[in-house]
Formats: sequence, C-alpha cells, structure tokens
Amino acid sequence: MSDSKAEGHPIVWILVDHSAREASFDAVAHHLRESGARVEIVTITEVIGSAARGALTGGAERLLRGLRVAVQGKSDEDFLGAVRRARPDILAITDSRFLRALGLVETLTGIGALQVGVLPDYNLHTDWLKSGVQGFIVPHTAFQERLVQRGIDADRVIVAGPPIQQSFAQDLDRAAIRKGFGFGEDEHIVLVRADGIEANWLEKVVFQSTLVESKVRFVFHHNGDGSTASTLRRAAQQYGLRALMFGHVPDLEKYVVSADLVISPAREPLVAEIVALDRPLLFVGDDAGAADQVEFLVRHGAARYVGDLLRLGTEIDAFLKPDQLDQARAAASELSQTLGSKQVADALMLASERRQSWTAPATPSRPESKPEDIPTTGAFEEIGASKPAAGVKVDFTGVTMAEARDQLARLILEEREIERSLDETTKQQERWRSRLNLAREWNESDLATEAEAILRGHIAEAERLSADLKGLRQQKLRLKAAAHGAKVDEHTDTAPEVEDRFRKMEMDSDLKGLKDRIRRELGE
Repeated sequence: MSDSKAEGHPIVWILVDHSAREASFDAVAHHLRESGARVEIVTITEVIGSAARGALTGGAERLLRGLRVAVQGKSDEDFLGAVRRARPDILAITDSRFLRALGLVETLTGIGALQVGVLPDYNLHTDWLKSGVQGFIVPHTAFQERLVQRGIDADRVIVAGPPIQQSFAQDLDRAAIRKGFGFGEDEHIVLVRADGIEANWLEKVVFQSTLVESKVRFVFHHNGDGSTASTLRRAAQQYGLRALMFGHVPDLEKYVVSADLVISPAREPLVAEIVALDRPLLFVGDDAGAADQVEFLVRHGAARYVGDLLRLGTEIDAFLKPDQLDQARAAASELSQTLGSKQVADALMLASERRQSWTAPATPSRPESKPEDIPTTGAFEEIGASKPAAGVKVDFTGVTMAEARDQLARLILEEREIERSLDETTKQQERWRSRLNLAREWNESDLATEAEAILRGHIAEAERLSADLKGLRQQKLRLKAAAHGAKVDEHTDTAPEVEDRFRKMEMDSDLKGLKDRIRRELGE
C-alpha cells in the first residue's frame, strides 16, 4: 500500500476525452486536491477508429489494450501499463463510450479500482444503465430515480453537479457586459453556437433567422472554424441577414450571459455551462446521442427542441415572448449549479469512503479545423447585409428551388392534418355540448360534470390546434414572400408565376395527387 493510501489520501483518475467537457473537470481536480486526494486528469487519446470498431464486434479487450492515455509526467502511455504503474483507487468515468472496455481493467491488471460513472451533463445515455460501474454521480434526482428503477441501490447514486468550467461559475455583470458589446436594452440577443451545426443545417438556420419578426440581433459563434465562418458569411450575404459573428475567445462566458436565447446543436458540449448562467436553450438538428439530455431539459422547461427547421423562425418568435423567456430562465435557474464542480469533488471523496461497500457492480448482473485570423471590429465581425446580394437568386434553404417546393409541400400536408384534427375536435365539442345540455335537462349532475370536463378538454385541444395552424400558415406566408424577395403580405402580386404555382399546390386536396406533383417537380 502506498503512503498516500495509508494516510487516507485516495488516488483519483478522472478519465476524459478531448471534448470541451475536459475543461470542466479541471475545477473538480482542484477541489479534490484541496481535500487531500492525489488527482490525475487522464485523457484517453485512442478510442476511435479500428479499436473502437473492434469493441463493437466483441473486441472490448482488444479496445482496452489499444487505448493510449496522456497522464501528467507521461505524455503518451498505454492505458493498462499506466494503471499498473499508478494503481489508482478510483476511476471517475465521464464518457459512456469507455464503459464496456473499462469493465475489464481489474481482470487484465489485477488492480481493483473503484469505478464511478460521473455524468458530465444531463445526458443519462442507455449505456450508463447497462454498465458495470460500482457507483454513479448524477446532476439531478430524476436521474437517481431512473437508476433506482433499474435496480441500482439508491445509496450508490450520489446527486451532485454537473461540473462546469470555472469561468462560468463566477459572478458576471450582465448589464455591463451587454453595454460593452453595444447591445441595446430593448433588443433580444440570440447566440447561435454555429461550430457544432452541420453546414447544410447552418444555412437553413441563417435563412430561418431572416423570417423572425421579433426585434432581435443574431450573433453566431464559429469558434475559429474556418469552414463554418465561410458558410456564415456566404449565407448571411445571400439571404440578407445582418448579423454578428465571432471566433475562439478566452471569455466565452461573457458572450453566453449576454444572450437572451442560445441556439445550439442537440449534442452541445457546453450545456451545463449555459444552464449554469440561466440561459434558455433552443436545440436544433438531429438529437442522436443526446436525446435523453434534450428530453430532460425540455421536460423541465429550460429548453425547446426543433427537429424540423421549417418551423425554426416561428419557434424563435414564440420563444422570445417575454412570458416564455421568463419561464425558461426560471426553469434553467432551478437546474443551475454554479458549485457543481465542488459538489462532484465532494461526491468522489464520499465514494472513496464507501469503497469497501461498493466493491460489486451497481447494476444488477445480466447475461478541429484551423482557426481563422480574420480582422474584426471590436468583439465581433459583422456579416451579411440588410437585403440579399444583388443578382443572387434566393432559395428557401440555400440549396435548390426544387427542395424549396418540397419543403413547402410538407408544410401544406402538415396544415391539412391539423385542419382535419381541428375539424374532428370541433365535432366532438358539439357532441359533448349537446350531451351536457341533455344531462342538465334530466338533472343528472354526475353526468353533467363528466360531460363538462370532457367538453373543456376538447375546447383546450381546439385552442392548441388553432394556435399551431396560425403559426404554420404564418410560416408559409414568410416562405412564399421570401421566395420572391418581399415582406410578408398575403396580397403580394410580385412573382405571379411563383405565386400561382404555390396556390395551385395549396388547392390540391388530393394527397396522392400532391405527392405525384411534387415528384414531377423534383424530376423523379
């Protein structure tokens, strides 16, 4: 036994990858050292490529033997050799991708380190639920309850965190920061974390931003990604979006806290930091790999999710209403944990104390682009213009007119589905209103109460459908107006040929006929 263990100072390894979450565990390590632990942040450098594919086909041992790590004092070392050398007491696992391979550590090294799963954000992926770790540190009681429902002992699930980068935990003067950036008190600032959004989606985000009617300034963060910056410049110029953008900065927390709303990909690596600053989130794009996190934040009111970018402009307008923003900020504040890193460090020390009783698995047994050097004015680079570039034909999505028609057709089909549902709900209202009157005539108070409750439900459903229909029709108007460079106006007479074609599509009541027509338009 080493001297550090004899003196009660555990050796803690925090296993991370090269994601942005690595920086959030620096503060955890700092607090652990203050508590007397010996800590290493161990970066696993090879967990992709052929080794990872081997794990997926049954080669977990091969993956583990192929891992290399960066440990302080040893810049590149094989993982198993590093474990034998340092003999850690605790392996704090922060990425569920490592779980299967790490389950073989004791078998291959003889070192019985306590393995603790530490959620770095709000994404309780199913891989965590099937793992062989001996304890968990999760950021909310909802995750603890979910693990307990899977048969895990509640004593092995500690609620703490999530950890956040230290700069996001400090007190920030939001008003002073906004003033320093030149943002007006009465304008909404929407920060778009663009570097994590795929190029084809990003162009659609830029276009949809031009359809937003609220008084808003869009600020795009490309984080030094040259390809993303080029996409933003081109799309902003093409669609006539006057916006700001900026690259890699050392004080990103100031840009985040200055925003009223943050638009980000579902797999946003700084979710914990954004929530810690009480900023509402609007997730866009594919949520694969992050669906649990998206669902959790949406359910708690701190975020919304837009999987179909056709609705993004409408959703932004709806989210920026004062009451909606206030509710989302309050929800984010409820989840906010500026002391999350200290909590996680304390939880790991507690896990160390419980090491002897946590020896068995907690789960039941079962068979980067190069940054650009771009001259800017102040903190931002201004991109785009107040109208589309001269001579440039504006498409709906930045791709082709055929795709634009296809997207409008999808909106038309969705509109008809809502209209059918609304019609059915209206019929049900009349039915239950008649039944309510009949029950009252016959003095059947219990039946009248039941009928009244059902009627109220149908009325509420009709109101919701009507609101959806209104928003969808407004989006159609914006799309059609943007197609020929006009403002939203139902009576516009510009581009009559385009307008006539759209109206014919809308008047086509036969679903099969509409699909066939769209196929012909697309040349299929």
